[in-house]
Amino acid sequence: MIPMRLGVVSLALAAALAAGGGQAAPACAPKGSGPAVQAAVQAWFDAGRRDDLAALAKIQAPGFYAYDGGKKYEGLALGELVKGAHASGVKIEWNLHDFDAHLGCDKAWIAWINTGASGKAGALQPVTWLESAVFGWRGGAWRMEFLHSARASPPAA
Repeated sequence: MIPMRLGVVSLALAAALAAGGGQAAPACAPKGSGPAVQAAVQAWFDAGRRDDLAALAKIQAPGFYAYDGGKKYEGLALGELVKGAHASGVKIEWNLHDFDAHLGCDKAWIAWINTGASGKAGALQPVTWLESAVFGWRGGAWRMEFLHSARASPPAA
């Protein structure tokens, strides 16, 4: 009797795990939504220009983090850093171009070149950054999950 009961319990446990343990398939982004990924990147930088942390939060996914300047920034920390730099008189110019986006069902990654400048007024230094981000399709919109930014090496003399 015990082997039969053990078999029934094992079968019931396996059925419960199969029914409740599986995750639903992710909701896929609509076909042709690639331009929306680029628009989300542009919107993120526009929010940074305005020091609009609320707008950054709407674009960033929960758990967002970034690598920039050799450091890790979580949540709104990078936006707060930029806002503080602006408050101290630092100007940052961003000009994003040469986008290269790749989409899957609910994930996208995109890379671009960012040419601009940074520094105090009258002492701006040209800078080129090589950047990329990962986005997830959440709640009907592309949300930034990860950002990587690195200064490009200066051209060889």
